Amino acid sequence: MSKFFSSLKSIISPLSAFFMGTVLTCCAFSLLSSTLALRMTANGIDTAKAGIVLSLYYLGYVVASLTSYRIINKVGHIRAFCAFISTFSAVVPLHYIEVNATFWGLLRLFEGYCIGSCFLCLESWLNTRANNKNRGIIMSLYMLSTYFGSSFGQLLLNIQDKNGLVIYMIVSGLFSIALVPISLTALPTPDITVHKSMPLKELYKKVPVGVVGCFASGFLVGAFYTLGAIYAHSNGLSIEETSIFMFFGIFGGMLAQLPIGKLSDYFDRRFVLMWTSGFLFLIAPWMHYFIDGGKTVIALSSLLLGCGIFVMYPISVSHANDKLEDSERTQASGMLILLQSMGLIIGPILISAMMQFFGNIWFLLSFSIVTGAVIIFTFKQIATKDVNYITNTPTTPQPVAPTHVFNNITEDVGFFSKVKQALKSKKH
Repeated sequence: MSKFFSSLKSIISPLSAFFMGTVLTCCAFSLLSSTLALRMTANGIDTAKAGIVLSLYYLGYVVASLTSYRIINKVGHIRAFCAFISTFSAVVPLHYIEVNATFWGLLRLFEGYCIGSCFLCLESWLNTRANNKNRGIIMSLYMLSTYFGSSFGQLLLNIQDKNGLVIYMIVSGLFSIALVPISLTALPTPDITVHKSMPLKELYKKVPVGVVGCFASGFLVGAFYTLGAIYAHSNGLSIEETSIFMFFGIFGGMLAQLPIGKLSDYFDRRFVLMWTSGFLFLIAPWMHYFIDGGKTVIALSSLLLGCGIFVMYPISVSHANDKLEDSERTQASGMLILLQSMGLIIGPILISAMMQFFGNIWFLLSFSIVTGAVIIFTFKQIATKDVNYITNTPTTPQPVAPTHVFNNITEDVGFFSKVKQALKSKKH
């Protein structure tokens, strides 16, 4: 166990600035998503319409996945990330100006483009720092950062906001602060001078399970983020209970990341995807009957649900990147985000319509339907294709020297160097 934590520390330390920026970014957009969902419900906008408006956020993901890699390949990952996050930060307060479904839909479309571009920067960057023996655990740490930020964002829903502006200002401030660790990191960025095309058709030929897994993940994650608060509120839960439901769902996904990621580094990732999908397939429909059982039951039910939902994407992405070269990763990451985005769009629209016409239980039934399809498809691929044994790629491994935020700044700035020298001489 001590060896595991020692190994974990050696991975986290070089990537700490990267993970810190990810936490702050996810905290901000998670808080904004749930806030908008609740305010649309309070304003009397029906569930189906709210689902369409909120899912436009993920349509922006699609545009980002198809176009943003060109910007990244021209200016580099850090500059692109800072530009997109800064723009998102400036747009957030506009939600306060006009509470109109059409206007909010347009804002969500643009915000989705910005955040999708940011995640394209982060994921393609991270996968160049990993190899096939540690990609599962590194992607798990990345997802752990996203879910930690997202879960904390849900707790911020309880902040008192009488005039409706405070939450938007907090979101904008979090985005701005997220720029600091990423812009100051010493972590080397991917080489943007060499890159290959990776269209979706070619990616599917290489990694069909990765492609299908990313789409299915988007379908379920989009439904949870977009409709989870609406589902809980429609079943009579208070604002406090709704925040508990959302928090523990994401927290469950966070808890499952490290063990599942480590497991996927030892076994064929397709088997791991099939096992986790089977878990969600079995438990999801039963959650509906415990939703009004009190805070403890709500927390436990949502925790188990999150354990199954939020591990699908890192397993699928890790499986896909096992088969890719570094020069293919930026556009391939765009295609994987595209697939997840398609699920993020289609999932909330279809499920919100089913909830509107056939009842709220369809929110949970959809999780079993989708994971059942993933199990069948994955089993067929395993039966007809060679097992994906873990092999090393030419990928440059993660750095071993610390590259965390503010690293080496004191070595480069004369004032701090003089202070350090003075303190040393004083000791002697």
